[in-house]
Amino acid sequence: MSFICANCVGEPYLRRLIDETATPENPCEYCDEGLRSADLWMVANLCDEVIDTFFEESSHTIAVVHFGRTPAGLDLQETISQLTQTPQAAVEIIVDYLGELWFDADSGESRYGDDDPWFVRRPSMAETLGHAWREMEESLHSEVRFFNPKATELLDRIFGEIADDRDNEGQSMVILAGPDAPLEALYRGRVFQTDESLASALSWPERFLGSPAPGVGAAGRMNGKGQPAFYGATSPEICIAEVRPPVGSRVALAAFEVVRPLRLLDLRRLSGVELRNGASLFDSATRAAAQRRDFLKTLGERLSALVVPELQDRDYLVTQAVADYLAAHTTLNVDGVIYPSAQARRPGERAEGDNVVLFRKACEVIDADGSQATADISLWEYEEDGPGRWFSPSILFKEREVPWRENRSVHPALRLKRESLVIHDISAVRYDTKSDVVSGVSSLNDRHYC
Repeated sequence: MSFICANCVGEPYLRRLIDETATPENPCEYCDEGLRSADLWMVANLCDEVIDTFFEESSHTIAVVHFGRTPAGLDLQETISQLTQTPQAAVEIIVDYLGELWFDADSGESRYGDDDPWFVRRPSMAETLGHAWREMEESLHSEVRFFNPKATELLDRIFGEIADDRDNEGQSMVILAGPDAPLEALYRGRVFQTDESLASALSWPERFLGSPAPGVGAAGRMNGKGQPAFYGATSPEICIAEVRPPVGSRVALAAFEVVRPLRLLDLRRLSGVELRNGASLFDSATRAAAQRRDFLKTLGERLSALVVPELQDRDYLVTQAVADYLAAHTTLNVDGVIYPSAQARRPGERAEGDNVVLFRKACEVIDADGSQATADISLWEYEEDGPGRWFSPSILFKEREVPWRENRSVHPALRLKRESLVIHDISAVRYDTKSDVVSGVSSLNDRHYC
């Protein structure tokens, strides 16, 4: 047995553990202070847990075994030295103890073989939460959609501390939109295939280009059927791509000014979440924090991944549950989310803009209520003495006063920028594709039968 005092350990959390368990019976063997000490066997067991949790062996890869290359990472002694920050003599004792812990008397073999193992940090610890996420998806699909305990428990684990998270640049996961914020306006568009439907919508663009009224809209990525939400984009190009217009249709597009401060959860930053400063691998809480950090690196992609129309009803269940959770999260207090556009992003490139979804409490547009249209609209000009005509849309807004409802639960967050209205004729669509050749194709005449 070998004993060490807290003063001879450099790793802060481990030093505290040793100080809490130290006794005066055996003096420290690595200094002359005569201080209380703890058994290095305890330290070796803690190191065993840390290595098993946060590291993987790198000394039995093909490159090392067959080609004699130097393993990646560090050998066991250097790994323990950096982990514990103890004197070299103590490191050697810990390594000896680990050899005993890893030896299986029944098989006569060591966990990492007979040679000195080398270790690297695990590239990801996300699998535990990834498995829980898949279980939540299955539960939402086949068991309980609303008030699902599996979903609530997992989302608490994922988002419970999101308000305190920071990325590798020290930025919060929440960004501001609205007056004097970097994001002051959002673009929104609708597809129209007939002149009648286009003219009808433009006679009241605040209502028909803004978010649908309660009970009217279709289900979307972040809202259930009939549940209001505002789907916008940070650029007109992204907006057009997101509504997926067919050739021959028209897209009416407008900018909406954000008139009051809003808080948006930035899914783009989740991949940069870091562990808190000073997080120790010897602290049991760090394991859960590291699993969550690594899972968050994939969460933005999970929530913003492209979903084909045929699978929308199924795949949107999970993102809708996340949106409901976030909208009701009192500590985080967000009004919506911002995430990269999947429609306008080429493989390996950063998207040229982002999508924004505003929840019910922040999706109302000024002048979208009431019972009267807000504008007169004309789409065509005609020859004075002939049958010819040409598309020349014009709009004349009416003066309108809508009495304020004292008992309204939602205050408008958006105002249509009337001068921004544009109608796009969709004349062509281009696709970026990846081709895969079908192999093994043969005709019936080429087959041979016995």
